[in-house]
Amino acid sequence: MKISILSKMLLFFSPIIFLCACEKNSVSNNGAAQTGKGGSITRFTIAKNYLYVVSNHFLNVYSLSDPAKPRQVHTSDLNYDIETIYPYGNYLFLGTRTGLYIYSIDTASSPSLIGEAKHARSCDPVVVNDSVAFVTLKSSSGCGPAEAGLYIHDIADINHPVLKKTIPLPDPMGLGIQDSILYVCCGSAGMKVFNVKDPYSPTLISTQADGKYLDVIPYNGILICNDEEGIILYDIHDPAKPALIKKIS
Repeated sequence: MKISILSKMLLFFSPIIFLCACEKNSVSNNGAAQTGKGGSITRFTIAKNYLYVVSNHFLNVYSLSDPAKPRQVHTSDLNYDIETIYPYGNYLFLGTRTGLYIYSIDTASSPSLIGEAKHARSCDPVVVNDSVAFVTLKSSSGCGPAEAGLYIHDIADINHPVLKKTIPLPDPMGLGIQDSILYVCCGSAGMKVFNVKDPYSPTLISTQADGKYLDVIPYNGILICNDEEGIILYDIHDPAKPALIKKIS
């Protein structure tokens, strides 16, 4: 019997919810106060004791000072189609249909736009590592005319992101990074595993072909993959060599 959409969502996020509960006041390895880790195509995230939620044209901020009673404290009306949100350090990276937008959360209750990198209309997940932002663009009738691929931006100057490299890929979707290894989901074309130690000259290491990959979350030596049929788990204690643990459908 095929898993329902709701059940699959719950199944995909339940490991993260559990980890969040266990690490409620932890600090992530990127320096921002976090309570868990999400994928690259998520529409909500937690940083600095605030919940940030994006809808098509709005960035909503909720205070979690009383976690049992989240309180909305701010709404930004944004003039672009927001798709994803990703926290890193003191910043929120918003993937939209028209570009990558960077918001400072130095004032956590009221994020402010500080940088942007526009592109042709497309779907736009993003992950960040140090001074580099990795973005996937998908070209399809539902996304737009941009060339499908991996777009790599230099964000050393956070206010002025610069596109440094483009790698054509077959309609990529979600992506995740662990150390110097980048995982890019390409649906039925597999999950591409790149070495990005030199971020502007990535090397393709392998392609995993155990499912139709939608998104990934690297967490504590485990790679949690959202697949069209359910969840795929890999051991990534050696990040460059994902070892299949099990498939859950």
